[in-house]
Amino acid sequence: MNLLFSKISQILDKLIRKEEKLRLIPHFIVICIFTFLIAKVVFRSPTSNTILFTYGITVTSILFMTFTVAFIFYRDPYEKAMKEAKKLSKMADPLVSCMVAVFNEEKIIEQCVLSIVNQTYQNKEVIFVNDKSTDKTGKILDRLEKKYNFRTIHLKQNLGKKGALARACHEAKGDILAFSDSDSIWAPDAIEKIVPIFKHDSKVGAVSGHTLALNATKNLLTRVQDSWYEGQYSIRKAFESVFGCVTCVSGPLAVFRRESIYNYIPAWEHDKFLGQPFRFATDRTLTGFVLGSKYISKRIKKKYATSPFMSIDYPAQDWKIVYCKAAHAWTEVPDTFRGVIKQQTRWKKSFIRNIFFTGRFYWHKPLLPTLVYYLHIVFVVLGPFVVFRHLIYLPLNGNLYSMFLYLAGICFIGLMFGLAIKLEDPKSHRWIYRPLMSLFSTLVLSWLIFYSALTIRKMFWSRN
Repeated sequence: MNLLFSKISQILDKLIRKEEKLRLIPHFIVICIFTFLIAKVVFRSPTSNTILFTYGITVTSILFMTFTVAFIFYRDPYEKAMKEAKKLSKMADPLVSCMVAVFNEEKIIEQCVLSIVNQTYQNKEVIFVNDKSTDKTGKILDRLEKKYNFRTIHLKQNLGKKGALARACHEAKGDILAFSDSDSIWAPDAIEKIVPIFKHDSKVGAVSGHTLALNATKNLLTRVQDSWYEGQYSIRKAFESVFGCVTCVSGPLAVFRRESIYNYIPAWEHDKFLGQPFRFATDRTLTGFVLGSKYISKRIKKKYATSPFMSIDYPAQDWKIVYCKAAHAWTEVPDTFRGVIKQQTRWKKSFIRNIFFTGRFYWHKPLLPTLVYYLHIVFVVLGPFVVFRHLIYLPLNGNLYSMFLYLAGICFIGLMFGLAIKLEDPKSHRWIYRPLMSLFSTLVLSWLIFYSALTIRKMFWSRN
């Protein structure tokens, strides 16, 4: 198998070795998806189910639009900002408060600390919150604090990620609030590349960096997840960024303008769903407060009027949220099947919760991302039924052709994302794992939406 992948990769390398040919990849991908879409229409079976046929056409159409917009219209906001570098250089560098909530991360916490304290951006403060870890995390933080310029807050009781970060936000003095997960590390220039975006556009309320798997080379499972991360950022977040409405500023590198979230910290910290505290949806919900600031501000400020976070009443605005491809971070991904299932269950619970939060006001955003957002919800819910029909129901009724055609279609979509990875990193072989991720996601992970819905009241948090 590795030999086959190697041969395919060598052939592709020869095809795109020259820069001119490399530029053809986006056009090739878009043409392939469009051809796939047309083929679905032209070769439709007379006996096909109308509802499921419409579902398939819609999924492919949305994919076509997403790739097209990401390739043609996305421009890294950092590059846009640097075109006015002379103008920006006259503006004062804002203080950036870098904050991390930590619980039992003794194996990686030192890497996390060093990646943040050694940022090339100078005007910063660094705060780590030890959320009553039961391993050696606290001792490691104390040892590093003596050597490096950062502050550790040791909590006497476990508050969870939201509570710990709320404590850090209360202490933070920065105009820019930057968060990282405790199992993640930043590129040395990550903050230096994000700050100009805020200086360049006063309407930007939040910026999501680009994240890949830190332990990608450990085994096949981590490689497959790494290939998925690339597409989620360079294609899906890039698409949303074009319209300034990225739906999730992801935890490994999440940076916010202070005035866009500060008044909403108490609502975020005490978020409830179905009558009980909701411990998940940390990143999506915080992003949602920025996206919905204009529409939810009055109600939240009234409810938490006595909170210390209301000491300054920041005006509600229709903030932009963008994605910066140039700012890199890496995060540890689960390296066991059980770990992936736990993580995906937690993520799908977050997805469900945010249907009832962000979904209430996202329709105010531009038409195209709004359409993609709500249709994606439909795709997630209907997806498992489509899998069941093609892989179980139809084969049992003698239609094996449909099963093979469906699997081929999944692999095709994975290959298109894989080619996009090749475009980003021509020397890498990561692209070969993307079709495997498409199969894994469709055949296994998609079913977790039902389990997550049935167990959504179970708030036990587990990373791996």
